[in-house]
Amino acid sequence: MPAAGLKISPKPNFSSVCNVVFDSAVPCIAVLWKCYVTSPQLREVHEHILQLLRVHQVHFILGDDTALPVILAEDQRWIAQDWMPRAQAVGLKAIASKRSSSYFGQLSVQCVQSIAPAGLAFRSFDKMEDGRAWLRSVCPT
Repeated sequence: MPAAGLKISPKPNFSSVCNVVFDSAVPCIAVLWKCYVTSPQLREVHEHILQLLRVHQVHFILGDDTALPVILAEDQRWIAQDWMPRAQAVGLKAIASKRSSSYFGQLSVQCVQSIAPAGLAFRSFDKMEDGRAWLRSVCPT
């Protein structure tokens, strides 16, 4: 996670599956996935991210999906059709992510992007710094 970031206290029920920080260098909410997540864990993390977008009034998410092996099809639909419209309503404009090392993880992210609502910009990268730079270029500070 970024050195310039402000660590956000992890919620005990998902700290084993991800870290969430406010990256003041972009600014964005940065999420480091650590392993496979269950549907309830994934949804709880996303609800927390939604709250942080609102509280910090940021428009970007930077995800490190390296260790995320897959997102279940039902959760892909939930993210794209339920969560993303709510995130857009609080100001989300762009999402950058570091590609999963898992083929199925990459397919999962591509599927979410393909069914996502219009108006969100997405890019996947091999390096976190490339994603961070892209987010800065989307809306320079």
